[in-house]
Amino acid sequence: MLEALRSIPWAEIVDWREALADAVRIAVIVVLAFLAYRVVRLATGRLQRDIDEEDPFDKRRREQRLRTVASLLNSIAAAVIVGLALLMILATFIEIGPLLATAGVAGLAISFGAQSLVKDILTGIFLMAEEQFGIGDVVSVKDKGVTGLVERISLRTTVLRDVEGTVHVIPNGEITMVSNLTKGWSKAVLDIGVAYREDVDRVLGVLREECDALWQDEEWSEIVLEEPEVPGVQALADSSVVLRVIFKTLPLKQWDVAREYRRRIKRRFDDEGIEIPFPHRTIYVGDGADFLVAPRPAEIDEHATA
Repeated sequence: MLEALRSIPWAEIVDWREALADAVRIAVIVVLAFLAYRVVRLATGRLQRDIDEEDPFDKRRREQRLRTVASLLNSIAAAVIVGLALLMILATFIEIGPLLATAGVAGLAISFGAQSLVKDILTGIFLMAEEQFGIGDVVSVKDKGVTGLVERISLRTTVLRDVEGTVHVIPNGEITMVSNLTKGWSKAVLDIGVAYREDVDRVLGVLREECDALWQDEEWSEIVLEEPEVPGVQALADSSVVLRVIFKTLPLKQWDVAREYRRRIKRRFDDEGIEIPFPHRTIYVGDGADFLVAPRPAEIDEHATA
């Protein structure tokens, strides 16, 4: 085998100088393509900067738009640079003029079989042009039953990370209905249940006092944008009277405010002796019969030992 390879007149078959020149040319193209993409990344990275803006809404909206535009430009630049680099490498070996003409016809034929890809790209353009959501928003994609933080947007896909850290890559063409939970501002809506025996007006007064305390707290005053609302009784449930409290907050902060208010209201209810009920059931046997109450665990143990 080795003898057969040695007997081949390689010098007549391969022009080593030309092959070396082609290899150098390809290496230069690859390096230039890499450098070009790095330059684009550096340029778009400068877009993703903090903006000096007093209004928190305008600040977040402008920063979000810049991050989204940067992500789009990176996606487009990668596709263009890779495409041009491949064409230049092909031009090293063959005439690409006829190839481009053939590619135009082939591209038309392929487009019919790649309708989903075209749909993804067009939908991605409209999503970003209409600013339905941006990087940093928390959105819910109804079609997929997925809710998460938008980490990246490209022409073809949107990447979400849910609260458990799972990354969801969704083709843009499959997003037909999306709910933005953090567009401009957010709301924390809390439904708090109390026992039927409690004085509703007294409980509403306690809720309003805790709302005012949170509203005037320096740590939370910049997060809560407007004075909290306590509309009143929301529902008469099976085992509780449900009272509603509403906070208008900065985007992404509604969950922090809700957790803090629940902590405060639980401590205040304990101090005031206000009961937070649990579901219970009363069973009646026959017409006019005495109702039965489920025995406590201690009573069960006493009967068992007897």
